[in-house]
Amino acid sequence: MSQYATFSSKQEEERKRTTPDIVLIKRLLYYAKPFRKNMIIAVLAILLSSVTGLVSPYMHKLAIDQIIQTKNLFGFFWWIPLFVLVVVANYIFQYIQIYQMRIIGENTVARIRDEIMEKLQVISLRYFSEGEIGRILSRPINDANTLRIFLRVGFTSILLDTSSILGSLFIIFLLDFRLALIAVSILPLAVVVVWFLGKYSRSAYRKALNVLAGLTSRMQEDLAGVKVIQTFVQEKSAFEAFEKKQEETVKANIRAILISSSYQPVVILIRLTGTLLILWYGTKLVLSGSMSIGTLVAFTEYQFSYFMPLVDLIAVYDQYQSALAATERLFDLVDTKVEVIEAPPEERVDLE
Repeated sequence: MSQYATFSSKQEEERKRTTPDIVLIKRLLYYAKPFRKNMIIAVLAILLSSVTGLVSPYMHKLAIDQIIQTKNLFGFFWWIPLFVLVVVANYIFQYIQIYQMRIIGENTVARIRDEIMEKLQVISLRYFSEGEIGRILSRPINDANTLRIFLRVGFTSILLDTSSILGSLFIIFLLDFRLALIAVSILPLAVVVVWFLGKYSRSAYRKALNVLAGLTSRMQEDLAGVKVIQTFVQEKSAFEAFEKKQEETVKANIRAILISSSYQPVVILIRLTGTLLILWYGTKLVLSGSMSIGTLVAFTEYQFSYFMPLVDLIAVYDQYQSALAATERLFDLVDTKVEVIEAPPEERVDLE
């Protein structure tokens, strides 16, 4: 690829991308910096939402041990209002976090689009003559939308799921250290699976975005030259060329989906194995009298509370890979060098 980053099909598909994730994330934070107030509110709401979500299993423990087993049903008079308060608070905090993160996502992507449009105004004509307009348009449209969806939904899930996992792990170690060790013993296997599949996922999504850009380019060129195509009776060849690009796009997306769809079944199988181990050992502790039934019930719920966010985190990780692949492509355009820099007004020569 030339130093002026023209986007022809061959150049784009052959280019290797090696930009570290942390570099891309830091650059995204720069665009989100003006909305730090919204970010603070969103993070606080996420933390509070996580806390209120983690309270529910412990309240189930209290209901079983202190109300049901003791047959003191009057205890439900204080338990039910408190439980409703926790659930309503959790709903409110989730609403706040979603609203604030969508504000951040929309405005961050808008700032990137603005910078791209400013750059396109000053890039030299050679850039447009050597490149493909459809591929250029794919950056601020398709790629920006991929990043936008991730910032609105995926990034929120990462923060919420991470806090839920850490909170659940902390609580289960407080409930019973022995059972907690069994519960976390299978987590390294899930982490290895995510890391291994993630290497292939990002490559697959880069390919999917590249061929989607090619499809956009094909459509733009055909529509721009439709009069010429009809004049020379080339409708059939134009349609065949479009079908070829369409087939490439479908195959690339199916390959990316094939990799991403393998995440969850593996992790869910690992979770089921962990649940069986917890029930087996936990039952032994209950029968020996060293653990209450309510604690075992709460423990299994907390195991669900950190494993289901883990499954969701894996799904979001797939979205994260797609978003970073799109971010790389956006910054490729932002970083394109200007071949001919226009002189400042005071140095320009008036030819009249």
